[in-house]
Formats: sequence, structure tokens, C-alpha cells
Amino acid sequence: MYYLDDKEFGRVYISLRSHMRNITMRWRGGNLSMNAPVGVTRQQLEQALNEFRPRLRLSKAGDSLSYHVGQVIQCYGFTITIAEQDREPHLILFGHNDNNITVSVPRGIDINSPHAKKWISKALKTVVHDRAPAVLLPLARSVSDRLGVAPSRYEIGRGLRKLGHCTRTDKVIQLSANLAFLPQELIELIICHELAHITHMNHSPQFHALVNTYVGGREKELEARLKVFAWPVMV
Repeated sequence: MYYLDDKEFGRVYISLRSHMRNITMRWRGGNLSMNAPVGVTRQQLEQALNEFRPRLRLSKAGDSLSYHVGQVIQCYGFTITIAEQDREPHLILFGHNDNNITVSVPRGIDINSPHAKKWISKALKTVVHDRAPAVLLPLARSVSDRLGVAPSRYEIGRGLRKLGHCTRTDKVIQLSANLAFLPQELIELIICHELAHITHMNHSPQFHALVNTYVGGREKELEARLKVFAWPVMV
């Protein structure tokens, strides 16, 4: 067994296996392990780690995720409260009062069992997807107006691993509904990132310089905050 040290994930343990064709990764007891084919180079391992970094970050957060009755999740423009209900033992029920949404789980369930966490996480993402157009699209258009640059249109998607996307040909920007879990500054970072792709369809130094201008010289700071953001949902 070998290892490499990563600034974000710490020591990554590597097992070389003769029967493998691809590199795989998983969290085990808080440590990241990689299985790789015999003959793989360090550069290939590091490249694979960087490619999977967003997914690994989210899966690590999911392992430590927990819920409790009475928990309030602050979203952009609304809140979600986890409550209990004893009317439907096999359902999660939804309710709302203006911008306060209640997600009620059956009373007595093991709320932090793997099954329950997936169930609740899915319910939270459903709520956010329903509300996202009403809160994210006005914000995106406001940022566009402020910067004087706009896509052909905005769309709302469901991704969590990819929070935004700008199409190369028709300059359509898709924003993940899950951005609503983020504070406004980080949402605007993603919006500005995609708006910069209208000018630079790459991640060149010129691209990042433009993003940095759009966010008032705070790109590195905001990117660092985004990397450690504690998502309240699983991948």
C-alpha cells in the first residue's frame, strides 16, 4: 500500500491491484482510500483525485451529516424546519407558511439511520427545487444587470456536483436549484463564474481575473468558503 498527501483530504491511501482497469475512491473511517491498476503513475493518481474532488467533498460531508427534529435550515429567501408527524407513518409531509416550510418526518423513526438520511435529504432537495426559480432567477438577473452582461436565458437544474453551467454555443446558463442552500455571496460567486464564461469559455488566468473583478476581488476567499460549506443534504 502506498499513499500521497493532499492539502484538502490529508493522507490518501493507495492500493495497487492487478485486475483493475480504472481508479476508484471511497471514504473509510474518515480516511480516503484509492484502488488503482498496477503501473499507474503519481501524476495519474493526482489527476484522478482532482477530477473527483467535488464528488469526494460532497460524499465526505454526507458521511458526517445529521438531522434532528426542530432543526432549521436557512436557505436563500426561505427556511426549512424539520418536524415530526404521526398521521402518515410511511411518508414525509410538507407544509408551508409564507417563506417558512416544514418537512415532517414520521414520529419515532431513527432519523439518522442511512435510510432516513437519504429520505430526508431527498425531501429537502425537492422543496428547494420547487422554490428555486422564485428566488434564484431574480437574483441572477439582478447580478447580470449590475455587471452589464447576460446569458441568452437562465435555467434551473438539479445538480449538486455541478452547481452551474454555461453552454458554449447559445450561452444558456443553468443554475442548480441546490444553490438555494448557500448564502447569497456564494450564490453570486457561482452566477459570476458562469457569466464570465460568456467571455471566456475556459478556466484560463484571464477567466479567473474576470470572475475576480465581478466579485469585487474576492474570488479566492469565496471559493475557499464554498469548498468547506456544510451542505445539509447528501449527494
